Amino acid sequence: MLFVFFGITNIEAQNRAVATKRDTNNTQGLNNQQPLQQSGNIGTIPANVPQSKVSVEPTTISSATRQTQANDYQSYKTKPSSNVFGAEFFDSASLAFEPNLRIATPANYILGPDDELIVTVSGYQEINIKTTVQPEGNIFIPQVGNINVSGLSIETAINRIKDRMAQTAYPSLKNNLSKLVVSLGKIRSIHITIIGAAKSGNYTVSSLTTVFNSLYLCGGPGSINTYRDIELRRNGVVYQKIDIYQFLSKGDQKGNVLLKEGDVINFPVYKKHVDITGEVKRPGTFDLKDNESFNDLLFFAGGYTAKAFRASVKVRQITDIERRVKDINKTDMLSYIPSNGDSIIVAAVLDRVENAVSISGAVYRPGEFELTPGLTIGGLIKRAGGLMENVFTDRAMLTRTHIDGTTENITFNVAGIINGSVADIPLIKRDVINIATLSEFKTTYKVSIGGEVRKPGDFPYSDNLSLKDLFFAAGGFTDAASSYNIEVSRRITNEHLKNNIDSIAIVYTLNTSKSLGIENDKFILAPFDIITVRRNPGYMKQQRVTIIGEVNYPGPYTIQSKKERVSDILSRAGGLTSLAYLKGIYLIRHSESDHKEQQQTIAKTVLNAISDTSSKVINDVVRSNARIPISLKKITEDPTSVQNYIVLNGDSIQVLRVDPLVKISGEVLSANKTGFIEGKGLNYYLTQAGGTSFKARRSKIYVLYPDGHVKKTWNGIAGIFRTYPEIEEGAEVIVPRKPDSKAVSLTDVIGITSSVLSVIALTILTVTTLKK
Repeated sequence: MLFVFFGITNIEAQNRAVATKRDTNNTQGLNNQQPLQQSGNIGTIPANVPQSKVSVEPTTISSATRQTQANDYQSYKTKPSSNVFGAEFFDSASLAFEPNLRIATPANYILGPDDELIVTVSGYQEINIKTTVQPEGNIFIPQVGNINVSGLSIETAINRIKDRMAQTAYPSLKNNLSKLVVSLGKIRSIHITIIGAAKSGNYTVSSLTTVFNSLYLCGGPGSINTYRDIELRRNGVVYQKIDIYQFLSKGDQKGNVLLKEGDVINFPVYKKHVDITGEVKRPGTFDLKDNESFNDLLFFAGGYTAKAFRASVKVRQITDIERRVKDINKTDMLSYIPSNGDSIIVAAVLDRVENAVSISGAVYRPGEFELTPGLTIGGLIKRAGGLMENVFTDRAMLTRTHIDGTTENITFNVAGIINGSVADIPLIKRDVINIATLSEFKTTYKVSIGGEVRKPGDFPYSDNLSLKDLFFAAGGFTDAASSYNIEVSRRITNEHLKNNIDSIAIVYTLNTSKSLGIENDKFILAPFDIITVRRNPGYMKQQRVTIIGEVNYPGPYTIQSKKERVSDILSRAGGLTSLAYLKGIYLIRHSESDHKEQQQTIAKTVLNAISDTSSKVINDVVRSNARIPISLKKITEDPTSVQNYIVLNGDSIQVLRVDPLVKISGEVLSANKTGFIEGKGLNYYLTQAGGTSFKARRSKIYVLYPDGHVKKTWNGIAGIFRTYPEIEEGAEVIVPRKPDSKAVSLTDVIGITSSVLSVIALTILTVTTLKK
């Protein structure tokens, strides 16, 4: 913030108490018009010092607090008042326009009534008093008397005070046995007037206030007032002139003097406002004096930017009738004096190069180069570092732009230009040369390999690439690879192939060894060949199934055969334990992700076709596993039974422990578990749960059995002869909830009644008509 340079701070002067060490027998300190303490050092006292004026008890005196009288300093918030350069200087969100009271007293400070002086003598004699300048201009020091200091600088006043004190009660000041320090304590307030400002008026300010402090206080000049010739009027005449632009551009604080009682600060009306925009560092509106030229304006605007067009500037002037445009050349800028209301535009240089040619492609240093007299294509190639090894020398292109904007393509033989067999071509400005590389005219060939190799994928094709070379690049074969059934498919590229030929590719089936050593009989690949390495049909990874629960040897088991069944795994696990629940055996099978996504798609299609918006079917389809009940009785009696499932990799067989409880849940009064009793029906277990709630849907009660299968209630005909599922150990009875029914409103009742009455009336009318 710029106000730092003015010595303005928002830190108020801190009050510090004067601490004095004194003996209990010492005299009490005086008030601010009397000495607080006098003392002398213990020891020999000079003969010329009156002993009656000396105390033998030394004192410790803290630094005094400097205060100020009430004034108009305050924090305020301003809105941007103007776009004139310098206005933002006064548009701070919050400023405390108060001089810094924590600095040393200025030597040129002029004392006046209400100023408070702190007089301190230290050494053989000691004293610390505060005394105020009276309206008559005097201060009073005990045992010294009145001393007139009004109108004196602080430096002159100190000398006068020292002389008077040395001549009276403090002779030790003469021979420097004691030291005198005089500083300001409470500072007086003064009254000033500010006119032509954003906040004109009369202000009460500190006597340490400077001109720049007051400029902040009033918010700067008003909207029609100047920043340049601000007047400080003292005693009716102009005492100083202040130019804010000198401070903003050079840091010059000339004219920043201390204010005095009755000073007037006047902001005259501005004389010229000139706008400058475009390629200058600080565009905006500037307040100019009568004799300032365009160069002065450019200085205030920070000068040109790097892209500025400096040959001339455009000025939009205001005449008595209308605007007019004037071009100021570089030679006239020094003497041109802008007028009030001028708008100066500094344009940017053209975004083009006036003397350049360019070259791209198969050269070592492509880019723009200077067009020198006599430069030819051959000379430009040399400047660009010469041709690259992969250059295409049969043809290159020169694009030439004529004055009228049309372009012309000129082809040339690069090799001929270099060896001199063809005439070189002179260049003109804006010529563009493009020399191609051989790779630009070649297709990027590749070959692909997949199947049982370690790194399947696409590989770049190169001449004389063999099949074994590609195996080497792909990391060799996997353990499951079959080297006796390798397929190579090749594109058909015969230009003379007849249209009625059905072939779309040539396929080779090859037998080779897995060795990657150098072979004599190579199979050379062609571009875009696709190689597939088949899997060895005799290679099989181990597959495992897990059995847990009530078996003698639970854990994972390796599948021995593609036809191994659930009963085989149970047998290998040592059979069931004595706690096994024979009706609580089931198989968990995990679905393959690809198959699951396909099923989900089909399910969504079906639901959309039947307008079913429920998500239950979709959730069932996307389940990652399925619980399949197993009937131990059936698979024991008939090992070839359909329920004696062939196990697959990842299957899990669960054998539950006997659970003599039945669980009742859903729309019952108290969902719980109760003991299983042979022969008891479903109603008994519902009674154990307190019966069904009024929202229970008894017609849909179902039972979930331990092995995962489900049975529902059979409702007979129209709910007559309803039969509930049987209950087994470990089963769960689930009572579903009735669907929420929509209440029929009065409007619906009226509508339905009206429709029925209309039908009845129409029927009666029809019958009556037929009888006639």
